[in-house]
Amino acid sequence: MSLYDVPTDDSDVVALARVTSAVGLGARWPGQVALVRADGSVEGTLLGGAFDTATVADVPAALDPSRARLGGIVIDLEFDHDEAERVGLPCGGAASVLVQRLSAIPDSVRADLAARRPTALLTELDDPAFTTRAVSADGDPAYADEASPDSVARALLARGEPSDAVVETPAGRVLVSVVLPTPHLVVIGSGALAAALEAQLALLGWTCAAITHADDGVAAVGALGPGDGVLVIDHRGEVDLPILSTALQGEVGYVAALGSRRTQEARRERLRGAGVPEDTIAHLRGPAGLDIGSRTPAEIAVAIVAEMLTVRASATGGALRDRKGPINTST
Repeated sequence: MSLYDVPTDDSDVVALARVTSAVGLGARWPGQVALVRADGSVEGTLLGGAFDTATVADVPAALDPSRARLGGIVIDLEFDHDEAERVGLPCGGAASVLVQRLSAIPDSVRADLAARRPTALLTELDDPAFTTRAVSADGDPAYADEASPDSVARALLARGEPSDAVVETPAGRVLVSVVLPTPHLVVIGSGALAAALEAQLALLGWTCAAITHADDGVAAVGALGPGDGVLVIDHRGEVDLPILSTALQGEVGYVAALGSRRTQEARRERLRGAGVPEDTIAHLRGPAGLDIGSRTPAEIAVAIVAEMLTVRASATGGALRDRKGPINTST
């Protein structure tokens, strides 16, 4: 579960849980959150399920509204090897989880969520109120100090993937949590490839919709954000022109089309004829996908999803063995 999945109209949800630090415990999932309800139950998964209902049984009482200054509590968890194995973690370790009043999340964040815009939460960890503010991707980037929480937030937002980082400042530690909507791919067309894409995206926890009518496709593409994508399979000009024109001139992060080089050039000519600027047309990825030798629909789906991943992460898509520097560049 991410912050984009948090219901805005559920009065029974009292707190939001986020991991502030973790050592060991195996793989983690940046950007994940869990909800704590008034009865102490937990919705969502943190730390592979190690953060559960028993852990937060006393949270609702601790966050009683009468304790106005207390904006949240930090729960420290430790697991030896046996305990880690019992809760399904690959190895032992320790973690700290911030359980924060849901009411502390700024209204501006909720507006960004509704518009599917990436945003970052900056939370003061050494402040008992856990004061939280938002930084958006399209805000003022002019910060002289590259190590400031705002600069770190913008750098993580530019990476295009959920991220968490703790920044040390003279006033104390600040938790920077980048929140992105679940990526959604709109496929214009149908058939075996559309089905293979849906299955491949499900492995990532992403969503996919196959649409065959141009009008429906324009409406769906117009609602996409910078973390989303559109793939045109249909070769008909009356279908691909309005779809690609809308996507390229909107906020869609990944715009691609299937087909031969001749088909791609015909599409570009139609876009030029419709008045779409050349530098905008240059963002169209066609033929779609990375060059991995794919032939079957399932293999082509892997190539397309891999290309969408590289666009979101501003990566090259090259072999890891050819990469200079650290393999894992996450913060």
